[in-house]
Amino acid sequence: MRICVVTSQPAGAEPRAPRHAVAAKQAFPDAEVLFVDCAPRGATQPDPPDLRAAAGVIRQTLDYPSRASAPVALAISKLRVLAARWLMKVFGLVTEPLFGERTIGLTAMLIAARADVYMGHNIETLLPIGLAARRNRAALIFDCMEYYSDMGEDQSVEEARAATLLETRWLPQCVLTTASSEALSRVLASRYAITPPLALYNTPPAEELPPRPKAAGLRLYWRNAVVGFSQRGLDDALVALTLLPDDVTLHLQGKPSMDGGARLRARIAELGLVERVTILPPYSPGQAVRQAARYDVGLCLERRGPANHEYTVSNKLFDYMMAGLAVVIADLPSLRAVVDRADSGLIFEPGSPQALAAQIRRLRDEPGLLTSLMAKAGCFALTEGNLAADMERFRVALQCAVRAKAGNRTGEAPNSLTDPMGAVDPANPVGS
Repeated sequence: MRICVVTSQPAGAEPRAPRHAVAAKQAFPDAEVLFVDCAPRGATQPDPPDLRAAAGVIRQTLDYPSRASAPVALAISKLRVLAARWLMKVFGLVTEPLFGERTIGLTAMLIAARADVYMGHNIETLLPIGLAARRNRAALIFDCMEYYSDMGEDQSVEEARAATLLETRWLPQCVLTTASSEALSRVLASRYAITPPLALYNTPPAEELPPRPKAAGLRLYWRNAVVGFSQRGLDDALVALTLLPDDVTLHLQGKPSMDGGARLRARIAELGLVERVTILPPYSPGQAVRQAARYDVGLCLERRGPANHEYTVSNKLFDYMMAGLAVVIADLPSLRAVVDRADSGLIFEPGSPQALAAQIRRLRDEPGLLTSLMAKAGCFALTEGNLAADMERFRVALQCAVRAKAGNRTGEAPNSLTDPMGAVDPANPVGS
């Protein structure tokens, strides 16, 4: 048996696909597991730690043109993307290039792999894995890490509509669907009339850290892929800091925004917080928990608006708790569900710096409460909120789904897996 695990990101930038590939190999030791990622042509792409440690997982990369490696090819690809988006806008047709140049050619690569199981990550892989699975009469699995139909300010109208069309068409065909939270699982099940997806949070490996000495004051920690102003709520933390005593400090970690962080530094200076806010470079792979462990309170500041914020849970919440931090989170359904279960933090009204400051002040002024929440966060992380617990559940679900599919194939007619919506060739679009 060949299992193909697919992501549209470079392997090192993808939080879930490598661990799913490793778990698939553990679930089916005799299977060949092929891990397919997408990366800029000519760039060095080392295996992430998960894949390096996994014997028997084969990696294959679809390289796409970059400005440095192939400017002419990149220009042609961008024209194909523009054409795909026009087709979506005018005719409601979803084609392979619609989400960008990185997945052009992915459908053909996956069909050629002739896998028995295809598992895709990120919405731009759903059409390629769906077409490849049907062509090869394979089992189809998709990971809904996000609520792809409403991702927020960076998503175009065409991309949101395309995501809905793709999920409507392909999710009912999946033998297994996974989601990044229980709330997202319920929403997807209701919207697309499917079996509730298996909820798998973005949890870190279990890691017991040595006790750390308590420093003076209260050290707040917030991290993001990009440290900048967006719907992630960073400005709320800066304003809240102005309402708190000087011994409360804020530590930010991640890549700078497109302006190199100039706007953020200007805002920090405007609020008089230069001495109280530290901006840290991104951490090295595998160091998220240890980086967080230097602080006292982890912040999740998402604002209301995009449905994706309502239904998903950032992996930083679990890193915070594995590091033994108390947490202060925005009152959004998925975040609240986790923190209520762990009893690991306090909740504030999203978008309200005043409410955020009030909860932080409680932790500063009540050291017993802070200590209790930190201990509960660590206990939850080691017993439930960790990678081993999640991957055990995934392995069991994967074995059941694949074996059930294999059993169903015993008496199939040659064309019994034909899509009830009609045959679709990989070169042809998906319609509305």
